[in-house]
Amino acid sequence: MKKQGKIITGVVSSAAVVGLVAWGIGFAGAASSTEWKLPGDLVAGPAIAEANPSTGTAVKTDRFDNVQKKIGEKAGLVDEQTNKSYFTFEVTKTQLLSSCTSRVGNQQLAPTRSRFLVLDVKATLDASVSEQVGGSTKDLFMPLVAEAFSVTTSSGTPDRNVTSETAWGCFDDSVLLPPVVNPGQSVTGKVVLDVDATKGKVAYDPEDNGGWSWPYGG
Repeated sequence: MKKQGKIITGVVSSAAVVGLVAWGIGFAGAASSTEWKLPGDLVAGPAIAEANPSTGTAVKTDRFDNVQKKIGEKAGLVDEQTNKSYFTFEVTKTQLLSSCTSRVGNQQLAPTRSRFLVLDVKATLDASVSEQVGGSTKDLFMPLVAEAFSVTTSSGTPDRNVTSETAWGCFDDSVLLPPVVNPGQSVTGKVVLDVDATKGKVAYDPEDNGGWSWPYGG
């Protein structure tokens, strides 16, 4: 069953400027087993600040416009003028597994590709986010489904083909990340990807136009 609402786009960095330039709005459906897509005529225009307004450190991006982060380092959208954080996203742990326990029964599931890449994630969406993007709070969300992620391959190219039926079937619902985070919510849990590359970077980039990336696999 799809959840209709407004996805907040332009998610780029913990030093991003919150405003009409850094945020866009589009319609999307999100579900644990159904890929969501934005209309082709909607283009987000994310803005990336040169320095993190909280720490003053330089913001580094890769050639795909993903802001580079370390495991356990928070990313998000921050208002440069007020230093208020409206969206935070943190990958606290990464694991590569050759199998996982099914959410139904105790059987072991194997990846379709090389490994399951399991991410432990924390995400928060501020209750007042509608003041920045407009619309009703009840209709706003950020997607946390596997389709919002990508990995870099051994050749350095992005690969958004990171979902599979077995990856979707991994683990009990109680430990999995919900498919979306709504305004006023803080959520934690696991996201399971099915990947070929056993070492590289994993990116959270719902719009495929620049997000954040974290290293995995050593």
